[in-house]
Amino acid sequence: MLWTDPLAPFFSHMPRVAAFMPAVDVTVSEGDLVLTLDLPGLTADDVSIELLDGHLTVRGERKRPQPSDGSSWVHAERPFGAFERRIAVPKGVDADRITASMDNGVLSLIVPKPERLKPKTIGIASATDQAQLEPATV
Repeated sequence: MLWTDPLAPFFSHMPRVAAFMPAVDVTVSEGDLVLTLDLPGLTADDVSIELLDGHLTVRGERKRPQPSDGSSWVHAERPFGAFERRIAVPKGVDADRITASMDNGVLSLIVPKPERLKPKTIGIASATDQAQLEPATV
């Protein structure tokens, strides 16, 4: 007798899921870029981070759990597989100042902006505060 998936009527209209690709959010402040990646089920040991040629690359693999003995997959939608996210960073970023932390499957990277990109406030002196210019002597 041929076995059929009893859940097929519920899921036949759903599209196939692509390979795992973590979502990335990027925020910018005066001094930093902050990148946040969702990596559910992964730990810091499952991920590598590299800065090369102006790109920050995050690599890893989300592995599909093996069903327990006597079990087999009937339906699977959660994406798994190797991934690589490559994000351009500003020229001059100091790799030694980049920090990374992982909490509950969320990877946060703080990339300090290079000095040339940080805003510099320039004060404006009043006329009475300005130094008097002396005429040049010849």
